[in-house]
Amino acid sequence: MIVVHFPSWFPDAAKPLNGNFILRQIEAVGRCTDSIILHHTSDDYTPDIPENIHFQPIHYHNKIDLLTAYISEFKKVIEKYGKPDLIHLHIALPLGPIAAHLARKYHIPLIISEHWSVYQPMNRHQLNIFQRKALQYTYSTASHITAVSQNLLNNICATVPAALKKPQTVVGNVVDTNLFSLKDSGLYNGKKQILHVSTLDNDAKNIMGILHAIKQLSTQRFDFELNIVHDFQNIEAEEYVRTNGLSNIVHFLGRKTSAEIVGLLHQSAFFLLFSNYENQPCVLLESFCTGTPVVTTPVGGIPEIANENNAVFVTPKYEDQLVEKLDYILNNGKQFYPEIIRKQAEDICSPDVIGKKWTRIYHSITATANGQKANS
Repeated sequence: MIVVHFPSWFPDAAKPLNGNFILRQIEAVGRCTDSIILHHTSDDYTPDIPENIHFQPIHYHNKIDLLTAYISEFKKVIEKYGKPDLIHLHIALPLGPIAAHLARKYHIPLIISEHWSVYQPMNRHQLNIFQRKALQYTYSTASHITAVSQNLLNNICATVPAALKKPQTVVGNVVDTNLFSLKDSGLYNGKKQILHVSTLDNDAKNIMGILHAIKQLSTQRFDFELNIVHDFQNIEAEEYVRTNGLSNIVHFLGRKTSAEIVGLLHQSAFFLLFSNYENQPCVLLESFCTGTPVVTTPVGGIPEIANENNAVFVTPKYEDQLVEKLDYILNNGKQFYPEIIRKQAEDICSPDVIGKKWTRIYHSITATANGQKANS
C-alpha cells in the first residue's frame, strides 16, 4: 500500500519541533506501509526523517505557486512509485484544499487526521469565512476522519457540518516508548522537582496561573522546585519570577531535546499542566510512559487518557485549588505506582499500537473504495 502524507504542520528551521507529533504518527504507520511525505519548504532545512519514510520536499517562493508546486510534485510521486492508494492529510488547513483537489482529480481516498485546537468552542471565532469554506470543501472530500480525542471529533463536527456524515475514529498521539522509559522511583532526592513543558502560551497553558500558585505555595513550604522547558520566551512570566523572588524556585530551562526531557521526567515527582484547553497533550503521554503522575486540568481530551491512577485534577483557572492540589501531591506522591502508569500509557500510545490502528483504518478505507469501484 502506498500512502502520500500531506502534513500542514512540520518541523522547519525556525520551529524544529513544529508538528513533530505528526512525524511520529507517520513513522508509526510507516512500519506497515510505503509512506511518502510531501511538504513545502522555503528554506534548506531538512528534519530528521526516519529511514522507512520517503521525504519529498517542495520548494516554493510564494503562496501563489504553491498549488502548482504540489500538483507537479504529486505527478512525480505517481511516476516514481505508482498511483497512491491513499492521501493522508495531517491537520486540515492550510493544505486541505490542495489535498482534496488531488484526491478528487486522481480518484484517491482522502483521510484527515486532526490535532488543531481551533475547533474548541473558545477558539472557533478565529476561523474566517474563507477558512470555514476551505474546511467544508476538505471535509466533504474525505473518506474518513480521525482526531486524537473523541472530544476533538465532537468539536470538529460542531464546527464543520460536512464532518458529521463521515466515518470517524479516534487515533491518539504516539510516544517513543523506548526513549521515554520507566523511571527509577528512588532516583530523585533533596527538593522535589516539578516539571512543566510548553510553548508558554498563556491563553492555552495559563503559565501565569501556574506562577501565581507557585508563589502562594512557596509561602507554605520550601521543599520543591519548578523546572520549565519552553520553545519560546515569555517576558511577562520571567519578570514575574524575578520581581516575586522566585528565582531559586522556578527555573526557565529553554528548549530541550526529547532525551533531555526524559532525564528531567526521571528526576521529577510529577508533571504540571494547568491548561485552559487541550486536545491530547503529548507531554502528558510522555510523562505517563516514564511512570510520572501529573497534576492537570480535565479539559478537552485529557480525561480520555488521565484518571485516578495517573493524575490529580484541578479546575481550570482556579489558582487556589491548584495550590491545594500541588500541596496534596507533594505530600502523597507515593500513592501513584510508576509501573501501572507506564503500562496504561503503553497500551494507548506506543508506536506498535498506533501503527496497527492506522493500518486497520487504511485497509478499511481502501477496501471500501475498491468495493465501490467494483459495483460501479
